[in-house]
Amino acid sequence: MDRKWDELDMDCLINIFERLELQELILGVAFVCKSWHRASVSPQCWKTLNMDKLNFAPSSSPFVTTFCHQYAIHNFSVSGFLTLALSRGGPAVVELILPAICTLEKLIYASNMCPCLRVLGLPMHIVKHNNSIDLFSDEEMTQFLGLFNKWKDLEYLHLREYQSYTREVLLAIKLHCKNFVGIKKIGLMGDDEASAIAAVLPGLKQLTVTSSATPALMIRESLKEILEGCRELEVLVINDCCGFEVDEEILKMTSHIRSFLYKDVRPNVDEDYYPLAIIFNPDTWKHSGIDLGLGIDHLGLN
Repeated sequence: MDRKWDELDMDCLINIFERLELQELILGVAFVCKSWHRASVSPQCWKTLNMDKLNFAPSSSPFVTTFCHQYAIHNFSVSGFLTLALSRGGPAVVELILPAICTLEKLIYASNMCPCLRVLGLPMHIVKHNNSIDLFSDEEMTQFLGLFNKWKDLEYLHLREYQSYTREVLLAIKLHCKNFVGIKKIGLMGDDEASAIAAVLPGLKQLTVTSSATPALMIRESLKEILEGCRELEVLVINDCCGFEVDEEILKMTSHIRSFLYKDVRPNVDEDYYPLAIIFNPDTWKHSGIDLGLGIDHLGLN
């Protein structure tokens, strides 16, 4: 006799649902039947929270439209959604990739709810309660960096473009996170970020530089600085990246690395994506004048 899907053992359902993407979990299986809903709210199903794959723009997001319809709400809030996801996962959450823009208050909430993180994706910008992106005060920066003392099991960090606090974060990780092994850098790798990685984390084991909506950018001197500073690298992955060429010098410098994987690496900068930001000369690279176009008043942070 055929067994009905809604009669599957709860542990079996949870084992299946924990493999789903967040969007499928929260908008799909939760509304199939009561037993599936009960399984879908198990903390084990929420151990991986990748917000980077969700579109939170109220005017153009099918996810936001469907979420509001399914949960019968009129106004979508990124902060409210974060609260829902973090509270459902709690200490079971081991991977948290935050949205591009997040409040300091929500980061603090995440550190309290999810102390067992192994993978953390920081937002591109951490904003204040009034949705401004002013620089942190000394007190706020101390509060932010102190969060890493709660994430002692952290192993891997995702860094987006344009982050101005990379060195401070890496210093906090070096101090508090003894199991830390790797960084995934998305988009623009600034010379200051490369210097921070090389100087602060010489024992780094894994580094990935990859694209997002735009190609990655890392110039040759930045890569060389990392290779010279991080001599314990075991895995180096560079994907869809402009700014240098993998030639004999680079191959020689990476010859000791157990796994060096690269694809679509090219010397020419894609000017369609970096028209204002890039000034090259033989010795250095500077990044200035990018209009980020954040539009944070329209992202539903409140």
